[in-house]
Amino acid sequence: MIDAILFDLDGTILDTLADLTDAVNYAKCEYGYKPNTISDTRMMIGNGIRNFIERSVNHDLTHIEEISDRFKLYYKDNCNNKTKPYDGIYDVLDYLKSKKIKMGVVSNKAIYATSILIDSHFEGYFDIVLGDGMGMPKKPDPTIIKYASERLNVRIENTIYIGDSDVDIKTINNSGCIGMIVSYGFRDKNELLKLIDRTYDSPKELLSTLLNKIENE
Repeated sequence: MIDAILFDLDGTILDTLADLTDAVNYAKCEYGYKPNTISDTRMMIGNGIRNFIERSVNHDLTHIEEISDRFKLYYKDNCNNKTKPYDGIYDVLDYLKSKKIKMGVVSNKAIYATSILIDSHFEGYFDIVLGDGMGMPKKPDPTIIKYASERLNVRIENTIYIGDSDVDIKTINNSGCIGMIVSYGFRDKNELLKLIDRTYDSPKELLSTLLNKIENE
């Protein structure tokens, strides 16, 4: 029985790469660092913004506080310039909503940006939205997944968590929930398949699998 479905944000329901790339390049350009390409950002993102910024400056911490502050100020006002939902993701959410499945977002993204993007693109879909800065450790620590299931009043073993990265795979293993990993997001499919048996290559495939799980309960 599926009681709830939780989604990662970046690389799972929203393609945020272009805005993240613009923000980190703005934040570090004054200090002479090489700009990120979108491909760079795709591989560096994960475990929160601070870790992303550190990877973007090759772990040179000389100006890390100034760069982090510049990033936050810029990204708050520019996080939704180029960001867009993945094609087909609304079909997934509309189906789950029609079945009255509880839904939530659990992200390592700062809660200020998570809230802005959810309100802009997915108003009315999610029962709970959680992000970094709410007093809980970041994924892959299981605390935030367990907190979401408790708030939704569902059993963790009847909760599906959908993500796109090695961090999400570890989160699934640590929390004891059901896991589904997509390969259309921020990580290479072949790398993911070293850690998990299968991936879902499009929102359409994700929807087909969820439909079968829910209709055949």
